[in-house]
Amino acid sequence: MTKKQIISKKGETWEYEETPETRAALKKLHDGIRKLEEQAPDYGVGK
Repeated sequence: MTKKQIISKKGETWEYEETPETRAALKKLHDGIRKLEEQAPDYGVGK
């Protein structure tokens, strides 16, 4: 397992272990967001 780290624009550090389950969950999340953006191009904050 690989540890991943993300640092937000506010300087917050997020760390997680990348597992097959984590990858699947992130793929599902991103696919859902893509579908919403296709349905409503103005979907999202700051758009």
